[in-house]
Amino acid sequence: METQDKTRGCSRASEATRAALIKAALSVFSEHGYDGASVRLITQRAGANQAAITYHFAGKEGLYRAVLEVAADALERESFLDAEALDRLAPEDALRLYLRQFLSPLVKRDRVAQYLRLYAWESVRPSAVFKSFFEARPPRIFRLAEHVVRRFAPDDAAPEDIALRTLWLAQQPIFFVRETELVAMAPFRLTLSGEGFERLVERLAQLSLSGLKGA
Repeated sequence: METQDKTRGCSRASEATRAALIKAALSVFSEHGYDGASVRLITQRAGANQAAITYHFAGKEGLYRAVLEVAADALERESFLDAEALDRLAPEDALRLYLRQFLSPLVKRDRVAQYLRLYAWESVRPSAVFKSFFEARPPRIFRLAEHVVRRFAPDDAAPEDIALRTLWLAQQPIFFVRETELVAMAPFRLTLSGEGFERLVERLAQLSLSGLKGA
């Protein structure tokens, strides 16, 4: 009985360490991207050691893949739009809602914001891990971008045309999510909170509408 209690205790401690590493890694990866993320900083925030990363994830790459899995699961389950919600809106309003949700990290500092920042980093510093993950499981934000695009595209639009429009639309908010501090500095000095956030959503919507309709 005592042996079983010790085993259960070790198992709980191991799971707690694994969860702490994923939480800390999400924070560090969302701040610095995959290449810029330091294993030392991750272990410091998790209160663990590098051997724990090797034990649970076989290294930094495995840890990042685990973070991407958690992010994708959360965005699928509860934290992002669904196609039915977009279909209930006029195409223009569906576009605005998509942009508003994707830009939410500008005004929120929750876990979802960290997930979206991961994708924003990958747009400028794509990692081999993410490429492999993306091919097997395209993130929901890109599938929803395609859904919005199809509302504006002709029924006989070629798959390549849909793909190009989808990638173009998904890129519109990514820069602002990734470079929030930069756009707040000179010479731009953009305010991206409160009314400034709503102005950004509307302006990007207008520009995107021009592009999608003009395409």
